Amino acid sequence: MARKPELGKYLLWRLFRRHPRLRPHLPDTARYAPDRLRRFLDRYGMVYVKPSGGSQGKGIMKVWREGDAVLVKKTVQKARRFDSVEAAIRHIDQQRAGKPYIVQQGLNLIRIDGRPVDIRVMAQRTRPGGPWLYSGMVAKIAGPGSVVTNVALSGGRVIRVEEALRRGLGWSDGRIRQCIKTLRELSLIAANHFDTYQPYREIGFDIGIDQRGRIWLIEENTAPSHPLMKKLGDPTLSRLIEARWSMYQRALQRTFGSANMKGRQHRSRRRAG
Repeated sequence: MARKPELGKYLLWRLFRRHPRLRPHLPDTARYAPDRLRRFLDRYGMVYVKPSGGSQGKGIMKVWREGDAVLVKKTVQKARRFDSVEAAIRHIDQQRAGKPYIVQQGLNLIRIDGRPVDIRVMAQRTRPGGPWLYSGMVAKIAGPGSVVTNVALSGGRVIRVEEALRRGLGWSDGRIRQCIKTLRELSLIAANHFDTYQPYREIGFDIGIDQRGRIWLIEENTAPSHPLMKKLGDPTLSRLIEARWSMYQRALQRTFGSANMKGRQHRSRRRAG
């Protein structure tokens, strides 16, 4: 059976909104248009403008008000200051170059050393159609001067989620354990709900926690980076991810035969985090 096309960020947001457990964790999102950007800025004060089909943090712009001015900062570039929303929109449209984008509610994520942090949670299967299994999670700290947490693009780093929550929010061990349990549950709910559109072999969810402790499902990655998870330096986690990958690969070979495998190879292990 032919694979369906990737949904893109807006349609995926709409898909996840159908699930009552996921809906409260989704930041407000709309297809980009100048009037929607104005409305989101008025409502939230800070927003993100993202490529609808992009990945690895490329092309993302942070837009926010500072007094009467509007500032736009693209990925790791220096922020540009504009005297009006209209001038900022002209710049954003120039950066978009006609490509479809979304506008998304800005989140005041927890910070470590002044840099935003989010969490990559990874779920995998060991065979086509098999149950989703939680594999692990890491906290991603953005690099210096970056509005994105993608480690490869921003020059950031990863740490254990427990350390990120302790340093970013000052939480107790008990509250940290409860949060991690919730992150695991949400990732499996989201992975299973994603099956209503199309099944995958593994998914990485980027989940943010704001400075009030609220959990936000920001994005999903259907080709999640194995090297990103390995950066944590946890051999048990790395072995688990690779073992589940290999189990799925062997099951796929049994199902489809080695002659059909070349076109079914996944790219995730070759991608940087």
